[in-house]
Amino acid sequence: MGSGSRCASCLCCPFKCLACGLFSCLCSVLVSLLVIAGVLALVLYFIFRPHMIAATVDSASLAAFSLSPSTPALLQYNLTVGMTVRNPNKRVGLYYDSVEALALFEGQRFGFAPLDPFYQGTEASTQLAPAFGGQQPLEGDVTASNFRTQQSGGAFDVEVKLNARLRVKVWALKVRGPRARISCPLSLPAPGAASPPAFKPVDCKVWF
Repeated sequence: MGSGSRCASCLCCPFKCLACGLFSCLCSVLVSLLVIAGVLALVLYFIFRPHMIAATVDSASLAAFSLSPSTPALLQYNLTVGMTVRNPNKRVGLYYDSVEALALFEGQRFGFAPLDPFYQGTEASTQLAPAFGGQQPLEGDVTASNFRTQQSGGAFDVEVKLNARLRVKVWALKVRGPRARISCPLSLPAPGAASPPAFKPVDCKVWF
């Protein structure tokens, strides 16, 4: 009876049956394409095995870092940083676009430095030298208090961040990748400190 009902329905409305058949065929094709794409992505992953980029701060110096007694307090700063960013992948090249460096104190951004985009071949390293200079208001009495405490201790805790939009190159294929975020916590001698210790390279945290 069910078969007869379907036959009668098709006889009454053949276009409806044709549409159902086309829809079913389209769904099958889409499912097959998704399965093939997933298998291909898995195969490529095991072939190339992409690794996380690495970043290190090799040098950093505070030539000026002072806070005015005004309200809000005005931070005058001059910070230079030498960084190395490394692509550890053996088969994957990386394009770095929209590259920007940030400098922060107590979570407040006081410096911004746009950097030129660049390309890294396989297992290549790139040296970057962001420089920050100027003056910027710092909000909050707690921040000002922490600044003076660190100044009395002869060293400042500063965070340098690097953000970039990645593009991945595999053979001649270029694919848009994630946005890389690099964070480098630094402890730097206060300007004018007597016999400051030699700077030791700092490994940065990287996430996407």
